[in-house]
Amino acid sequence: MKEPPLITANTVLSILAVDYPVDKVACYVSDDGAAMLTFEALSETSEFARKWVPFCKKFNIEPRAPEWYFSQKIDYLKNKVHPAFVRERRAMKREYEEFKVRINGLVSTAQKVPEDGWTMQDGTPWPGNCVRDHPGMIQVFLGHSGVRDVEGNELPHLVYVSREKRPGFEHHKKAGAMNALIRVSAVLSNAPYLLNVDCDHYINNSKALREAMCFMMDPTSGKKVCYVQFPQRFDGIDRHDRYSNRNVVFFDVSLFHFPYQLSASTIWF
Repeated sequence: MKEPPLITANTVLSILAVDYPVDKVACYVSDDGAAMLTFEALSETSEFARKWVPFCKKFNIEPRAPEWYFSQKIDYLKNKVHPAFVRERRAMKREYEEFKVRINGLVSTAQKVPEDGWTMQDGTPWPGNCVRDHPGMIQVFLGHSGVRDVEGNELPHLVYVSREKRPGFEHHKKAGAMNALIRVSAVLSNAPYLLNVDCDHYINNSKALREAMCFMMDPTSGKKVCYVQFPQRFDGIDRHDRYSNRNVVFFDVSLFHFPYQLSASTIWF
């Protein structure tokens, strides 16, 4: 309820569709609650991504989180001259509405927990039935076994991770989940750069990763850059709020005085 699966799905989709080489992007989702709902929602998301990602890249869609793209109050035909755009956009919106129904159906089902816990499709118990005592769980949804989008193109990796939990050990710190992600990613992708994104945020500019890497890889000042902080922005807020609820003082005033930092959002790469 706090972070609905549909919001997480939109975050993941915005990451998978970024304007960046697909072989250099891997999205790891940390599910510290070991919820079968999150696992199944990611499975649905990976299937929808096979249609959504090529649609975004073909028509240069922004933002690339479908919930926010389809809810924009703008003229979506502006600067769109591709003859197939209207037809394919209409079809994609219908696909997304059906995707939402499936995700919301999973949520409804998850509210009725069986007495013996959840059972997977092969008949075995869900390993995370005991939230505080379960083995580590890793599932690669995309980026393996030749899974490609509907146009035959390669997709970024999408990996579900739920770290091991055992009685008597402290498991309430976010840093522990991050460390588990780093160990898993070291084996699967071993990327030298990490991007930390909350599950209730989305990337609203598909070129954001490229711009961040320009800071990190600058031949003269790159060696002095430790991290790049993206500014955080919120939709549907009261425009008369004192700080517009956008952390304006921190992101637009304080960070403005520090070099090599972008002056709003921190799924995880």
